[in-house]
Amino acid sequence: MFRAVMDKEKIKRWIKFMTTIEKLTDEACFWISGEALHFRDMDAARISMIDFKLEPEYFIEYSFEGEEEIPVCMQSKKLLEFSKLMRNSEEMEIILEEGMTHFVLSTKVPYEKYFAIPIAVDRERSKPGTPELEYTAKIKMVSASLKDALNEAKTISDRLTFIAEGNTITFLSKNDEGFQVRHRLVYPDNLEVLDIKVEEKSVAVYMVKPLLDVVKEIASLSRIAQINFGNSLPLDLKFELVEGEYYEYFLAPRTEE
Repeated sequence: MFRAVMDKEKIKRWIKFMTTIEKLTDEACFWISGEALHFRDMDAARISMIDFKLEPEYFIEYSFEGEEEIPVCMQSKKLLEFSKLMRNSEEMEIILEEGMTHFVLSTKVPYEKYFAIPIAVDRERSKPGTPELEYTAKIKMVSASLKDALNEAKTISDRLTFIAEGNTITFLSKNDEGFQVRHRLVYPDNLEVLDIKVEEKSVAVYMVKPLLDVVKEIASLSRIAQINFGNSLPLDLKFELVEGEYYEYFLAPRTEE
């Protein structure tokens, strides 16, 4: 019913993507169709969302029989564990068979491996929508620099304030003991910022851990991140990836600094 094959380098990228999904939710639900293998879901607390998609051209082979997309849910922990066991394979085959009882990862090179994950097919499940907001701050920057700012912030706090004003983006963290960490980038002086558009001074506070869980994995796959936010608005984070890959992350703001 569904079959897709990816090469060795794509397997390594797949593992990175699955790591972020496993951090987000215990149950990974994919929408499978002729147009894409698509994941879009929120965490249990409903403060963050991953919108991830692999299109047919991403794969060596991609086939789907049917007209409607199929929502397939499975344990994200086992999906990640089995995916990691495929790391050294030359190719990985993903199969949803006609009976739709298992999501299968398999390979025959360099030797045969077969991992089957029990699934639930929930045709009544609704795909969540994504926020459509008018952002007042839009920054294109080097992903590794964003990762650095998050790693610095986590040394003292679980929150990070984003401040955009003029041609400057500042990441500010502080705690009740008086410690402060600030990471400031100015466009075009700092090459880490590729573009910045700020309509008005924009300030928002976000949790460090869920954001770092994503950035530390995807920054190794994408050199450029697009950051969109506004005053007390959800963060919208997009990454420039290879053809056929799409990854967008949303994170709700904290109400206090």
